[in-house]
Amino acid sequence: MNKFTFTFLLLLLSNCQGTNEAFSQKKATKTSTLDKQKGAHLFGFRDSMNFQLLSQNNIEWVTLVPWGFQFDYDSQVMNHHNGDSLRILRRDSSWIRRIKLVRSKGFKVFVKPHVWLDEPSAGKWRSDIAPVNDENWALWKASYRDFMLRYAKIAEQTQAEMFCIGTEFSKLSVNKPTFWKEIIQEVRTIYSGKITYAANWYDEYEKITFWDDLDFIGIQAYFPLVKNKNPTVQQISKGWNKYLSHMESITKKYNRPILFTEMGYKSTADSAIKPWEWIDYSNRETKKESPETQANCYAAFFNTVWKKEWFAGVHIWQLRNDYESDRSERRRNRVHLDFTPQGKIAEGVIAKGFE
Repeated sequence: MNKFTFTFLLLLLSNCQGTNEAFSQKKATKTSTLDKQKGAHLFGFRDSMNFQLLSQNNIEWVTLVPWGFQFDYDSQVMNHHNGDSLRILRRDSSWIRRIKLVRSKGFKVFVKPHVWLDEPSAGKWRSDIAPVNDENWALWKASYRDFMLRYAKIAEQTQAEMFCIGTEFSKLSVNKPTFWKEIIQEVRTIYSGKITYAANWYDEYEKITFWDDLDFIGIQAYFPLVKNKNPTVQQISKGWNKYLSHMESITKKYNRPILFTEMGYKSTADSAIKPWEWIDYSNRETKKESPETQANCYAAFFNTVWKKEWFAGVHIWQLRNDYESDRSERRRNRVHLDFTPQGKIAEGVIAKGFE
């Protein structure tokens, strides 16, 4: 190859890469085990957080969740300000300090805003958010855009490695693809890191049409895996088989790796039946504690999904810095049934899987 040909090829390669968006569209879907994201949602964060807990469990990414709020699924707007301009500035400064602290300890940061419904109608949650008319849609999308750009700017200012443009808007993601494409383009003008969307495992991720505008296909991975309580690792592993081929077909279609933006299991005997189900006052007394089942769920995940070349990693739900092993009996019942793997068998399974 002569000097002229070599120079021409370099220029051609440079032009083909183009903008940040164009470059993202040429990403390979194969991910080695060393490159996979090993993350966990962290709540109850304070400056005194024991980062040793993360390191000893081989966690490399910290997922931080800023909250936005609206009254119900059909509210005209969602709110994220919670006060006057001075209070907003203090809140932003708090997030900036928090992200910088996490990164200063050697961890990567995933900024993942969520919308919470304060008084949801029976059976409704954020997946049901949808405009009832054009006027409401114009108001809601303007407030949501403001929410996204606020935290995208914070993510850029703090050099957070990844940002999420939305979480579990099952109706809006399918019915309003142009809106999401516009959000993605606008976020990319102010944020230079990786971008994803966190789609629900059920009736959403496979219907989204804008995955190739993003860097990862994000899935909130609460797939039902068995029908029986106290399942073995082998039974749970078998339960993954019906999802693997479909996920692989999606990653090939859009040429993007799949990232589990959220995955977690309760320490209950039925946690692999309905992984998405919360522990609350209405069902707490009927749940049978089973840290073994929680551990088996994670072991099955590492035996199956984790090994796939098209799989980019996982962000576990959830760790808390206010967890204590010697809580009162009442609080112990809640903590020992819920999603945290801390102080349970699953903690060691995760640490081993993330090695």
